[in-house]
Amino acid sequence: MLNSLANRRKSPPVDVGGRFCKRDAPNIVWEVSSKFQGSDGYPYAGMICLADRSQRKTLSLHELEDGAQYARVG
Repeated sequence: MLNSLANRRKSPPVDVGGRFCKRDAPNIVWEVSSKFQGSDGYPYAGMICLADRSQRKTLSLHELEDGAQYARVG
């Protein structure tokens, strides 16, 4: 078990300009527009939809780094 955790690849850091898509909606691409620390002390990313820049969302940086629901694009 420990070997599998040690061999797990570390994902590159999430930076402004990074692009992601939700795994169940790969045609909708979101770009990181900002990174900030929330009032709860956790780091977040502000996201903008590239197809419709009026759509915005906030996601935990952990969620983007984990890759369970979102995948890097490009």
